[in-house]
Amino acid sequence: MKAALWVLGLGTLLLTLRAVPVGGPRDLRLAYRHSPCDGVVLVLHDGQWGHVCNQEWTLAEASVVCRQLGCGHAVGAPKYVPLPGEMVRPWLHNVSCSGDEPSLWECSLGAWTQTECPHEWVVVALCANGTFREIRLVKGRSPCSGLPEIRNANGVDRLCGLHEEEATVFCRELGCGPALQAPRQDVGVVGKYMTCRGTEPTIRNCRLNNRLRRGCDFQHDAEVVCSGHMEARLEGGEHPCAGRLEVRRGLTWGTVCDADLDRATAHVVCRELQCGSAVSTPGGAHFGQGSGLVWTEAFRCAGNESLLFHCPRGPGRQCGHHQDAGLRCSEFQLVNGSSSCEGRVELQVQGAWAPLCAAHWDLADATVLCHQLNCGSAVATPRGGHFGVGDAPIWPDVFHCVGTEPYLWNCPVTTLGARVCAPGNAATAVCSGLPHALRLRDGQSRCDGRVEVSLNGVWGRVLDDAWDLRGARVVCRQLGCGQADRAYDAPAPGRGALPVGLSRARCLGTETRLTQCNVSASPLVPAGATRDAGVVCSGSRRVRLVAGPHRCAGRVEVLHGGDWSTVCDDGWDLRDAQVVCRQLGCGRALRALGAAPFGAGAGRIWMAELGCRGHESALWRCPSGGRGPRDCGHKEDAGVVCSGSVALRLRGGTHQCAGWLDVFYNGTWGAVCSNALKDISLSIICKQLGCGEQGWLENRPVHTGLGTSWLDNIECRKLRNSTLWQCPSAPWHPRSCAHGEEAWVTCAGLSEKMTQDSGETNCSSAHSCPGEGMLRVRGGKDSCSGRVELWHAGSWGTVCDDSWDLADAEVVCRQLGCGPAVGALAGAAFGPGSGPVWLDEVGCRGSEASLWNCPAEPWGLGDCGHKEDAGVHCSRDRGTTVRPPALGWTSGAPLTPPTALKAGNLPMTFCLVLATLLVIVSLVLGVQWFRGRRVCQGSRMLGSLPSEGVYEDIGVVPMGEKDEGPRVSLNLALEEEYDDAGEPEQGPEEEDAPLNPAGGVPCSLGPQAPAETEEAACPRT
Repeated sequence: MKAALWVLGLGTLLLTLRAVPVGGPRDLRLAYRHSPCDGVVLVLHDGQWGHVCNQEWTLAEASVVCRQLGCGHAVGAPKYVPLPGEMVRPWLHNVSCSGDEPSLWECSLGAWTQTECPHEWVVVALCANGTFREIRLVKGRSPCSGLPEIRNANGVDRLCGLHEEEATVFCRELGCGPALQAPRQDVGVVGKYMTCRGTEPTIRNCRLNNRLRRGCDFQHDAEVVCSGHMEARLEGGEHPCAGRLEVRRGLTWGTVCDADLDRATAHVVCRELQCGSAVSTPGGAHFGQGSGLVWTEAFRCAGNESLLFHCPRGPGRQCGHHQDAGLRCSEFQLVNGSSSCEGRVELQVQGAWAPLCAAHWDLADATVLCHQLNCGSAVATPRGGHFGVGDAPIWPDVFHCVGTEPYLWNCPVTTLGARVCAPGNAATAVCSGLPHALRLRDGQSRCDGRVEVSLNGVWGRVLDDAWDLRGARVVCRQLGCGQADRAYDAPAPGRGALPVGLSRARCLGTETRLTQCNVSASPLVPAGATRDAGVVCSGSRRVRLVAGPHRCAGRVEVLHGGDWSTVCDDGWDLRDAQVVCRQLGCGRALRALGAAPFGAGAGRIWMAELGCRGHESALWRCPSGGRGPRDCGHKEDAGVVCSGSVALRLRGGTHQCAGWLDVFYNGTWGAVCSNALKDISLSIICKQLGCGEQGWLENRPVHTGLGTSWLDNIECRKLRNSTLWQCPSAPWHPRSCAHGEEAWVTCAGLSEKMTQDSGETNCSSAHSCPGEGMLRVRGGKDSCSGRVELWHAGSWGTVCDDSWDLADAEVVCRQLGCGPAVGALAGAAFGPGSGPVWLDEVGCRGSEASLWNCPAEPWGLGDCGHKEDAGVHCSRDRGTTVRPPALGWTSGAPLTPPTALKAGNLPMTFCLVLATLLVIVSLVLGVQWFRGRRVCQGSRMLGSLPSEGVYEDIGVVPMGEKDEGPRVSLNLALEEEYDDAGEPEQGPEEEDAPLNPAGGVPCSLGPQAPAETEEAACPRT
């Protein structure tokens, strides 16, 4: 017994001593910085580095750290700004110093434990010998404007609460002159991170404030602008990369004389605007006259500068606004041709030129490029290799232009998942050039619209006097647009704003160019000429898909004769749909839908009883039962879903802005690989999902897989990428990711969603519109039964009854707060709805918080009509209903439990618990040993009395069930396995020992007990 107690006591002492730190110079460091004298304070304990966690951390504590590390005195003790997704692993808590201690270990130290620590309590020390004073202005257009940042423990820290005095010191230290603009003193921030008087020569002399409130309201961040700031813009042009050149100096905008803009400066401006290179520099206020100042200082750029800010300047000309300089830039160029208006198509990618793939490149795309390059209209697109192949890799962007767009980036672009382009298959274009060039404007395609002609490099209108079908034939022939379907007079609202180029165009119809006709080239408008000449060529026919979630899914519409018409679903099948998908470059047809699944169209119904075989190049080349059927209405409009229809979601998070990143392609959801996903790509993904402008990857142990992973190596580009579909990646493949490579994305924003609205909706204002994903029932006897309807993309829609069952209804009833589901009804039991059928093939388990969490086909891509609308009947037992979580809609699995105890916290926690148990066991055994001795002494006294003595029964109090105290359930998610501590084995003498009512060590108290037995049970001391 004594030996056991000594062992227990020694173990307790060792565990207690183990928790007392003995800190040396190597047990402390500042980390996460370029300098060893700035950074997060880390302490070494038990062989592991950890953070210091202090709610109150001042210059006194920071000074001790800096002194101990030989880094001089402390100049700052700011709050730590963690990296996205970073874990805090604290060791030491609640340090308090007076400031004159030689080391941190001489201060008052709190607990050594790895208990939870908020990010804002992690401490930082900035020492005088450090380099934390590197400052900059970011997200501005020059080094002298932007949002102020200062290097912090993890690299940079956005500064909050700066006023004019701090901005003045910033501008002065950056060499940017006086501050002209600073955040207002009443905006955004309660406290000031940094306090300056405004007269300091450097930020080092300002005072840092450690009591900045938690977090910054970055929505109220204001730009700091110094007098040395300079930036350029283009105004009044037909696209963002063309227009009148205006330069901002400080806060003032002004124009530039056309004589002061040379080619080198023009290239720098285009580069700064990320618009490629300069195409032309039209002068004479070509893009309209500006206002305000005309700068008299000229730029002397070498041509290789990244910003106009870096160009030298010298005296310039003096002029008025009638000589304002203009500039046309282009990220595209034509090379290796006989002129700058023909050749191989190249685009600028991250500062280098690369050929564009010829896949799906056609005359409509080339027409936009020719207009953009000021080269007239497209004449031809020779096969790849006609103008050489170039040295750079071929870029995979696929443009889907109509031909009327002013700039190629205005066209839909699909790059994601594109196949590798065959070597030498580069896009080409041959443009007409400006002399006698022709174009059609304000039409539905490149082959219909108002006629405009270029004479001596100046575009002008063609008037409608004497205009007929013969002139239209010449125009269609000149543009390569087939036959003339119609010649018309453009109505007054469609008249152009350009000066008159031609009038009285009398043609025979056989001419090759319009200028060969008998025309009058007078700028004077004849009396009575109120309209422009217009044409519709046979080449204007095209097909489109509208009202769907993507350009490759929707209601089929055909442009014919200048007007859009729908297609009747009579005889509509997958072979007809296949022609449409191929024609649009949307892959193969997945579904051919009828009964207006994407809503009813308007106007004429152009075709019915189509009999395509599936290999035709255009829908109008298929045999049909006639046009404009009288027995078909718009409720029978045909629809198509192609394999190229794509969608995006985050699945499995606690809200819809976090989860596994999935993409819908070829009719199937699949994962996206995390390889190569950078900040710009994550930003585009989050913005596309309506989840803020920032996102980050998180490591998750197991991917709850879909069986398919579609995409790898996504690398988005800056500026021009508005959606994920425009980002380059590896080609589509159903097994793109290795195990563990699937991406879990968390976005910075939360898009909260409403869950119920039982009343009618009035959308007269943005504030009164339903929330995205809002749920309601209609057509039932009360608010807990009826047809299920969802608000999505600005309209109410229904749910298809395919796969609809009681588990789905259970989720709807719970979401409505209507108790358990009684019935899941199909076949439009509560009457057919209207609008889109939003969801199909819903597959709830019944435990989801909302219908949004359940697996289903992508929104709007089902194959149901309203005669298949789903309904529910709920019990109305609201008392037992589990309400959805406060955040509303989520995008995947149910809410996850709170974060469990980490494996890294286990050793210290386990040791502390074990020490406590050892102390308790020691006390219990000691008490039992003491009581046993008392009882044994009493038994020896009893043994000396006569055996016939009188005995009294000791009253026995019946005992009920043992009260074990409150039960505590701990769900510990440990990353390592630990064996339970085994209980000590009983010795032979302890196996069947009877219990002593007195609670002591059991003894033999019977009157017949021999003395030796008594001695053995209760040994003498």
